[in-house]
Amino acid sequence: MARLNGKAGFWGRIGSAFERSDIAGAIDGEPRGDSHYDADAVRPTSTRYAPIRQAVERRVANFLRQDLVSHLEIGFNEVFLLHYIEIAADSQGAEELERFLREFPPDSRVHWVKKLLGPAVGQRVSVDQFLGLDKQFSVEELAETDPFEEQLNQAATPLYRIILHGRWESGPVAAEPAAASPASPQEGPKLRLSVLDAKEAAPRALEIERFPAVLGSSAQADIEISGYYVSARHCTLHWDGQQLWLADHSTNGTWVDGGRVRRGSRIALANGALLSFGRDRGEEGYDRYPAVRAQLMRHPIAPGAVATPVAPSASTPIAPGIAAPVSVQAQTENAPLAVLVIVDATGSPRRDVLKLPFTIGRGSAQDYVVPDANQGVSREHLVIESIDRSGAVALNRAVARNGTHARNQPLPERFVWRFGEEIVLGEKWTSAPAVRIALRPVETPA
Repeated sequence: MARLNGKAGFWGRIGSAFERSDIAGAIDGEPRGDSHYDADAVRPTSTRYAPIRQAVERRVANFLRQDLVSHLEIGFNEVFLLHYIEIAADSQGAEELERFLREFPPDSRVHWVKKLLGPAVGQRVSVDQFLGLDKQFSVEELAETDPFEEQLNQAATPLYRIILHGRWESGPVAAEPAAASPASPQEGPKLRLSVLDAKEAAPRALEIERFPAVLGSSAQADIEISGYYVSARHCTLHWDGQQLWLADHSTNGTWVDGGRVRRGSRIALANGALLSFGRDRGEEGYDRYPAVRAQLMRHPIAPGAVATPVAPSASTPIAPGIAAPVSVQAQTENAPLAVLVIVDATGSPRRDVLKLPFTIGRGSAQDYVVPDANQGVSREHLVIESIDRSGAVALNRAVARNGTHARNQPLPERFVWRFGEEIVLGEKWTSAPAVRIALRPVETPA
């Protein structure tokens, strides 16, 4: 009998350990005492990890009911960007906290917090940049955040102190792309990123199809970018169903096609846009100033819908008097769109333009790498954006430097490059030879 009682006690302890009020009632499919049972809602618990769960749940609830409401009375058009949630334990709770963090992986903790925030997500709280719940974060990760810690029970030391790290920014979350719900990532176009940073000597190619996507130095970012001036959550890419957008949240700045993005704002990205981190160009010193080229590979198309191209970035408008970029021809893997006949320091090479955008410059990431002997050419000098039967639309990135010329006249920031026309790169550089390039259609021999 004693043995039987021992077994009964053992099974009783096991049953108690697995008894959870947050899922009770779901076992037999019937809610218990709640006619509005929501299977996805967070339920209170009185069993394992109860002190930790209750501390986090109470802090999030108080933030929504007190901090958020109080702040919005004055900053009525502002949004709280949640970055991290920190749990600090006293000596009695430290061991249990370690077990909690080992048992639940980081992505599970993030999902739990998003459920706790509930309807506030997408209204007055943004979790686009929420990267973790843990007991410790580095100084670099917390550099851009403000700690939000409630002043409760000052006379007593709680087992767990919960600190929200984030910041307020102007503009409601509703103004962000509607299709990019932060709580549930959405399918978007296949986006290929060519990343040149401190990780590797050569550019590396990364692809994403889920948005929003965070770019930053944090290992929890969707795309990790290495660089001294790169923030943990430097910027976020959004997709609204038709247009790719970039929102900047960095300390040292994000540049799109040479124009700085105002912190807290968002900008439309053109296909092939160049993103620079920490300064305007990112032309050298990629360990400190990384650069990323964003190339849309395909668009998601609804049944019966027609794909539309990404609109040009507002940061690089067409120069007055120049025709708008013509539509891009259908591109295949092997068929060239045009031919470049070149005279540079190595002789007279030819280059097929196989894809768009096509970049020209001395930088190692360019499609046509100009020899170093042609020092008057910038590291990214020219970008061919689109091609039609008459020629190409080109973005002249060196317009304010050594310039691009045709018929001894400087060319504007964007210009139409006609087939058969020769342009000169780095003509103003007197101590090094310039580069001459003629654009030819595929069917025309050199």
